[in-house]
Amino acid sequence: MPQTTPDYYKTLGVPRSATSDEIKKAFRKLARKLHPDAGGDETKFKELNEAYEVLSDEKKRALYDQYGTAKESEIPSGWGGGFGGNGGYTVNVNGADFGGSWADILESIRRGEGAFGTDWGFGDFGQGTRSRVQRPRRGRDVNVTLQVTFNEAFNGAEKRVSVKVPGASNPEQVSCKIPAGAVDGGRIRAKGRGGFGEAGGARGDLLITTRIKPDSLYTRDGADVLMDVPVSIDEAALGAQVDVPLPQGKKVRLKIPAGTQDGTVLTLRGEGALRLKGSGSGDVRATIRVRIPRSLNDKQKAALEAFAQARKGSNEKVRSW
Repeated sequence: MPQTTPDYYKTLGVPRSATSDEIKKAFRKLARKLHPDAGGDETKFKELNEAYEVLSDEKKRALYDQYGTAKESEIPSGWGGGFGGNGGYTVNVNGADFGGSWADILESIRRGEGAFGTDWGFGDFGQGTRSRVQRPRRGRDVNVTLQVTFNEAFNGAEKRVSVKVPGASNPEQVSCKIPAGAVDGGRIRAKGRGGFGEAGGARGDLLITTRIKPDSLYTRDGADVLMDVPVSIDEAALGAQVDVPLPQGKKVRLKIPAGTQDGTVLTLRGEGALRLKGSGSGDVRATIRVRIPRSLNDKQKAALEAFAQARKGSNEKVRSW
């Protein structure tokens, strides 16, 4: 690299990373001090002007930073031709030509990558070789939806999901664990089972969204389980104890108080799903549904008629209007 040119950065008293504004401010400060009319040194003032002329011009500064001179005539011929005008540059290394435009040079230098960028491994230009260096890049995450039954979400399950991974020729079979208490719309992350990385980069993740299929008996509200419990007229009126099946596969005895109305909600504490965040389990909320018989046998009809007669003799009001 030519060394006949003075160190312009040292002349202006700024670092090589100085911005255009910093260079301008340094020049103005020194110009007032070194100007001959102010009693300054004329030779140093000329050197100051020369330094500012080069460093204030992007193209000249780029040449100076790369080759130690802003004069194209002083650039060694071994660097190839084409540095003049708007034709860009051409560099010949071991018989191979590498080229680009001035815009490429300036943009690369502004990024701190040198005139030819970090992707070109020239090393010693006398013995350089062309080597394209690509940075490792992580693969993309892949999203899939997995349908699970109510019981699988409640109790947990091991499932397999078929995934079409970008870059793979065939779908991959991925095993995933559905945690007990999984909710509709919940997400499970399988690390390293997503898209393939580039240049040695890690694989992305597989993101599995759970969707709970409708169940004939239960629904979910977070960790709580909702269910309907049908009871007869006499059970609701007189009170009863009803065996209720729970999602865990067991049964519990639910006490129906006498006079229970249709739509009453009775709660079984701690019998719901596991809470994914926090501790413990939700509840089972049982809604009482009083079933009216569509047909009656003679004994039932007679009993209800007797009940109706007995009710007429009481002060009980069925309707409030």
